[in-house]
Amino acid sequence: MFVIGSLFLGGQGLRYLFHYNQLEEIRSEINAQYMSALGQDIGTSPFGRLQFEHGKLLATNSIGLDPLKLLAALSRPADENLRLEGITLSGKTGRVRGSFAGDEQGFTTYFDKLTDDDHYLFSLYKSDPVGDRIVFSLNVELQ
Repeated sequence: MFVIGSLFLGGQGLRYLFHYNQLEEIRSEINAQYMSALGQDIGTSPFGRLQFEHGKLLATNSIGLDPLKLLAALSRPADENLRLEGITLSGKTGRVRGSFAGDEQGFTTYFDKLTDDDHYLFSLYKSDPVGDRIVFSLNVELQ
């Protein structure tokens, strides 16, 4: 009976150790994500600080476009071929610059999905093929 109990406790100890290591890995990755957004000093409540920073962005752009919602709208139909290089917002309009790796048909498919957005109206300002990429500029405004 002692042997069975020892094996059971040893198995539970190994299970605990596995889950503890997994939890530490997840915490480390979450902290890395916070540091990428907030810098090296994430503070004691990084999620609250993210909300605070988002609130500051909304306050400065209260009349115009929300930069985080705009990035979310641009990212929803995107895949690994999309690279955003700059966003300029001025009130209720903006300009998005980026590049798309792949062919013209892939970019057209991405842009068609963007035009289905319920919140923003995207229009193509310019697109030029450069090597194996398509460099583009989009105009954006609220619908």
